[in-house]
Amino acid sequence: MNSGLIQSLLTPVVDLVRQAGSNALVRWGDVTAEIKPDQSLVTEVDRSTEDYLASRLTELLPGSGFAGEERGFRSQGTSYTWICDPIDGTTNFVAGLPHWCVSVGLVHEGNSVLGVIYAPALDRLYTGLIGDGAQCNHQPIIGQSATEMGHEDILCVSTSALKNLDFSRASCRLRCLGSIALETCLVAEGRVLGAIGRGEGIVDLAGAICILNEAGCALTTLHGSAISTASLLDQWHTREPFITANFRTRETIVSLFAQATPRSGPAANGD
Repeated sequence: MNSGLIQSLLTPVVDLVRQAGSNALVRWGDVTAEIKPDQSLVTEVDRSTEDYLASRLTELLPGSGFAGEERGFRSQGTSYTWICDPIDGTTNFVAGLPHWCVSVGLVHEGNSVLGVIYAPALDRLYTGLIGDGAQCNHQPIIGQSATEMGHEDILCVSTSALKNLDFSRASCRLRCLGSIALETCLVAEGRVLGAIGRGEGIVDLAGAICILNEAGCALTTLHGSAISTASLLDQWHTREPFITANFRTRETIVSLFAQATPRSGPAANGD
């Protein structure tokens, strides 16, 4: 891995993601949506944002591959692949709710090495660079480290997780914000204890994984087993429920949910 190369990419990627987010913000809450075969929403803004980022990112790193939420793999690169969710939280975007973001991650030989997530309606920019920490709006961030879960602590859950898992043992506050990428960034920032998802995939998580890791957190199954970026690339979607949390906090969450009884239901189809 060329650390100097990856570090040199961060600023131009931030500029591209900010521009993409600013362009999308103009249409926030004022766009017509279509229903995809998986019953999730898509808009022309999703597609145009992905097209813009695909073109610019592959120009920025010649020979790199690109995969996006709306059009899948466009090109297979050598050892570097950009993974993009142009609008994570499309339902919120269409409804005029603020919890949506533009997400870009760079994967090198199965490892998340760079992540940039921008939530324009909230003016929150999250970045992660392997070995160099994570930031929100240029300030260092770190996930919460808790050995107990209080009644006023917050645990984010995706729509699919909320519908298909038993949360009756949770003593904390549950929040479903509608964007797993943004929820994961809130974990990295230490604003919430953790986030639980079910069925989301590499395009939803790629931008957030490096940010999460650099903030002292991790992506694991409900039983605490690590979920690698390489496995997400192979499977496209997670095959079982997952947690994003700080290493110590994860054990607290695992103890509460490891015995949760999954309800039958379809995999995630986006928030």
